Amino acid sequence: FEGSMGDISLKFNFEQERHRLHFALMLRILRTRDPMLDPSSNVAVITEEVDEEDHQTFGRIVNAQHYNVDNYISIVFSVSDLKLFDKVQSTSRHSYLEFFVRYPRQDRFLYAKSPTTHIPQSVLQTEDAALRRKKERKDENEEEEEKKKEEMKRQVLGDEVPIAAMRFELKNVKLKIPKVPHQIFGRLMAKDDYFPTAIGTFDFQVTRAHLQNRMTDESERKKGNKNEKDLPATLRRPFYSSWKATQPDGKEDHVKLGTLTLRLMGYVTETKHTSIAKGAKSGSQEGSKGSKERSGSKGSNGSSGKKGSKEGTREQGSDDDSEPSSSEASRSSKSSGSG
Repeated sequence: FEGSMGDISLKFNFEQERHRLHFALMLRILRTRDPMLDPSSNVAVITEEVDEEDHQTFGRIVNAQHYNVDNYISIVFSVSDLKLFDKVQSTSRHSYLEFFVRYPRQDRFLYAKSPTTHIPQSVLQTEDAALRRKKERKDENEEEEEKKKEEMKRQVLGDEVPIAAMRFELKNVKLKIPKVPHQIFGRLMAKDDYFPTAIGTFDFQVTRAHLQNRMTDESERKKGNKNEKDLPATLRRPFYSSWKATQPDGKEDHVKLGTLTLRLMGYVTETKHTSIAKGAKSGSQEGSKGSKERSGSKGSNGSSGKKGSKEGTREQGSDDDSEPSSSEASRSSKSSGSG
């Protein structure tokens, strides 16, 4: 381990081989679970025995790096629309949105997908042979007139002139993030017969200002969040093409195709280890009481059982006395035969 005064060697002793194996696996999982983890971030180590006096606060939960998905910070978002300023290249009109908390994982609460939505025909750019011929047949005068019209539109309305809008059925979608701030990655996909292709990408960041304090502890809930915005917050994020095109300055870069508008909010609650610990303590107390009661009942049943066993042996002996022995049975059979 690296320390402030240099490398430090620590020795761990385990009573059982299974404990040593679990410890080694835990270290390996922590190393590989999040390769992008910042070593300078605060990490909270939670043991099974939780001190009741060390209660949780809003600041501690928000500032900590969480590894269990159940203890992640919950966010809820809704997609309003996607305004397109330029035509898109796609092999299919069927498209859908994807959201990733940790790309490319598609686990529960770490991934969201919208139903299929059709791309408007007016913004769909197709490179058919017929269109190419029409472009070749166009005169230079027609091309100049089109360029002039586009320049007039840009001067009056600006560069970002929406030509179409796409709406998606994504309302009140719940995701969970391991920490704040956290970047969520998204993309617009074209649904194909074989493999889906990416049309464009976008991202947005979840910060502490997007979180509400919904802790069950009333004293902590009243403190609220000092940096909280008017929630849900409206975000307008740029939507860039997945392909690169030549810019006016001669450089190749991704083209801004539109703007994605969504509404976002998050909330913070207590992590589940406190309730589990309290439940375990109450369960152990109840279990000890139940074991005492069972032991008492066993003692009473045991004495009665001994008496019953003695009575049973006596009854069995009386039955054996009533039945004739094998020698008597053989004598009776011989006498009957001789008669």
